Amino acid sequence: MQHLNAEELKKLSIFRELLQEEWEAVYALLNRLKIIEGEELIREGDWAHTFFIILSGHFMIHYKDGRAITLNKKGDIIGWSAVISPFRYTANVTALTAGEVLSIEGDRLLELLQANAELGEKLVKKINKMVSRRPAID
Repeated sequence: MQHLNAEELKKLSIFRELLQEEWEAVYALLNRLKIIEGEELIREGDWAHTFFIILSGHFMIHYKDGRAITLNKKGDIIGWSAVISPFRYTANVTALTAGEVLSIEGDRLLELLQANAELGEKLVKKINKMVSRRPAID
């Protein structure tokens, strides 16, 4: 899989507007994970413990009522419930292909956002904007 360095990651939509010190604080929380086809990243109803950013692969977000969407763009986000109340996942997420994601422990990200109001506002606005642009699935 393609290697992404810090400068390349910084260009992802979610990070693009961060100041250097904000980026460094977020970058310290990032973990890179390889995902295998069929892997379940998230289960609906579980405590939202991890926030994911797609680097490669196809991921299906599916709900118990049968609705589903597929995310596959570099920089798409999954698991935003890790930083939004009530902190439980609202859908299941399964890898349709092998891929790679960045993961951030939700509690560590939340601590950072609460400790730095300006950074928190930037990231939460970006997350809301990204989620609102997803195709309607009802």
